[in-house]
Amino acid sequence: MASKKSTATKRQVLIVDDEPAVRRTVRGALESSGFECAESENGASALAWLEENQVDLVIADYHMPIMSGLALLERVTSSFNGKTPRVILLSGVIEEKQKNKAMGLGACAVIDKPCNFRELVEKVNEALDS
Repeated sequence: MASKKSTATKRQVLIVDDEPAVRRTVRGALESSGFECAESENGASALAWLEENQVDLVIADYHMPIMSGLALLERVTSSFNGKTPRVILLSGVIEEKQKNKAMGLGACAVIDKPCNFRELVEKVNEALDS
């Protein structure tokens, strides 16, 4: 199945994780699949960045200091008018109840860490094509 990619404009993704190695690895997987990426180290800095910039998708770690991925999800879906980015959460340890809450708040997916990068790219494409 071929994925839809526009050569004119790349899809924009903001990667939010407190671990630089995770941000770097996710960025590499997405950029090699044709996405343009930016990074932020926590939810609060991501919100500040989003005040000045627009993206199609936010990929955020569920557990982060300062502001969690879940809190970021709540703020992004309720605070940004106009173009509201889709959100995918990543987590190393998350209970089913927390996953369900995230999905109920509007997350497109909750992916376990360490993630399979092929699955991640598929979920990103699904989120952006829905």
